[in-house]
Amino acid sequence: MIKLEDRPSVIILSIITFIAVFYAFMFLTEGAATAFMERTGGPAPNEGTLFFMGSVGYIYLGIAIANVMAMMAPASQSMVFFRAMVIITFIAALRAIGNAIIADEILTYAPLIATILVYVGYAVVMSRNKARLGTHFGWL
Repeated sequence: MIKLEDRPSVIILSIITFIAVFYAFMFLTEGAATAFMERTGGPAPNEGTLFFMGSVGYIYLGIAIANVMAMMAPASQSMVFFRAMVIITFIAALRAIGNAIIADEILTYAPLIATILVYVGYAVVMSRNKARLGTHFGWL
């Protein structure tokens, strides 16, 4: 069923998928989103904030589904996905670092560390599957 033949890449994508599903369900339910906001020291979320958090939860759920689809396709067909995810997660990591720098008080560094680890994970998967620019899969 899994057509991606590189075992370490499958393990990394599975871990990233687990993290994405965890964050998705944490943001999709109202109780978990409220608890998350209280744990980070923010005020109780209003309806607009809960809607925004739910939207972010669906994005995480989409990432998890895309990871599963990338594992079920050969590496040559997932190359564009891996490249796009490296760029997107790099921008997200820079944004998380910037937010951590300007924050007055940080209660937990877990989201920052998770964002950086996801970027490193996608970069490793992209390298292992020879999806970097200048490499190809032998069909050119």
